[in-house]
Amino acid sequence: MSNTNYDPQRNEEIKGRCPIADSELCEWLGKNGCYQCYISSLKSSAQKEEALEHWKVTLSYLPDNIDDLHMSDECQFCKDEPPEKAEYYATFEMAHPEPYAEKGMILGLGKKVRTPIGSLLSIQASVGKECKKAMKMTDALQIGTFLGFLVLAFVLLMIPQIGQAMANWMAFMPYIFIALMLLAGYFLGKNLAAAHLKKIKKRVKVNLTEIPLIKQMLNRGWFFFQTGSDGMPKIFFHKTKIYDRLKRPCECAEEEEDEMLDNINI
Repeated sequence: MSNTNYDPQRNEEIKGRCPIADSELCEWLGKNGCYQCYISSLKSSAQKEEALEHWKVTLSYLPDNIDDLHMSDECQFCKDEPPEKAEYYATFEMAHPEPYAEKGMILGLGKKVRTPIGSLLSIQASVGKECKKAMKMTDALQIGTFLGFLVLAFVLLMIPQIGQAMANWMAFMPYIFIALMLLAGYFLGKNLAAAHLKKIKKRVKVNLTEIPLIKQMLNRGWFFFQTGSDGMPKIFFHKTKIYDRLKRPCECAEEEEDEMLDNINI
């Protein structure tokens, strides 16, 4: 999101005093100006430098070519060859236990214990129009069926021969009827969504672990954040990127170390 109050001179003044200026963390956080970067609100240079070191640890667990996920012109979710042209971006959250972080045991208070999450990132991947449509249809079927049964329940209760008859039989019967209709809508919607997923799995990588770069991340200790019953995170779709890139292009990467990380579960 652009900043309409952006002041280049003021931005350069703040940047000149910041110990993380021109770093990868600076590029990640400073899109709208230094005075909108949360690092600038930290009181000491030591805290800012610590944030930079933490970011370096986070990046060290990412594949060097992680940005190929969203910079590619081809859909990352297609199973068909050749893949369709990418027109959108799919985003989902992944977490990693490093770097080390701790907080109080009870609501942030009390004895400090290690937190299970040290890094949390929104990952974006290029996606084509047809794959996006197929994946969104899954949610549409489940939510649409649920809402449809809810509307149907109220419509039926508005018919005197039905609604009044239920109320005369038992005062709470209309409420029980609505609850039963909601349950029916939920389970039918869930089954329709599952059937749709089974159908599109032949041409769409609905299981994110099938995407090579995501598999590399999982092998490096990353895991999906806030997953559903299928073990997959919630996916959101955008027309524009939420970030330009995570890592700067690596000119002298040691491929042997990279391959070792990709095959070790941390």
